[in-house]
Amino acid sequence: MGADELRGQIRDAFPAETFGGAITECDCEECLDIRAGLRNKRWDEIPAAFLDFTCSPTLLEAEAYRAFLPAYMLRALDNLSEDSVVTEFTVYSLCPHENHYKGPWLQERVRLMNPYQIEAIRAFLLFAQEHSEEGDWFRPMVARALEEVWR
Repeated sequence: MGADELRGQIRDAFPAETFGGAITECDCEECLDIRAGLRNKRWDEIPAAFLDFTCSPTLLEAEAYRAFLPAYMLRALDNLSEDSVVTEFTVYSLCPHENHYKGPWLQERVRLMNPYQIEAIRAFLLFAQEHSEEGDWFRPMVARALEEVWR
C-alpha cells in the first residue's frame, strides 16, 4: 500500500466531525492550549503547526483521542523521512509499552474504535514501521501492538 492509499483509508475510517466533548483533563498551560486549539474542531481543520507544536495525541481524553488521531497519523505520514516527534509520539501512543500507554489507558481508546478504524491504525503502524527513519526502532513495538492490541 502506498502513502496516498493509506491517507485515503485513514480519511474514510475516521469521518471528520466536529468534536465538542472533553479534550484533556489536565489544566497545565500546554493542555489549556491544546483544549483551546481543538475545541469544537474537526480533525481535518487542525493546522500542521498545531500538530507539530503539540507533538502527540497522548494528552487527549479517550473520545478526543479517537476524534483527533487521524490528524496526527496524517501529519506523521508527512514526516516519515525525517526525525519527527509527531511520528514518534503517534506510533508510541498506539503501542503498549512500559509507561501509561499500556493497560487501561490504551484499552480505553481501543474500545472506542470501530473495525475500519482499527484496520486503518494497523495499516498506519505497518507503513510507519517500513517507511520511517525510526522503522527499526518501531518494529518490536509495532509487532507487539498488532499482536496484543490492534487485532
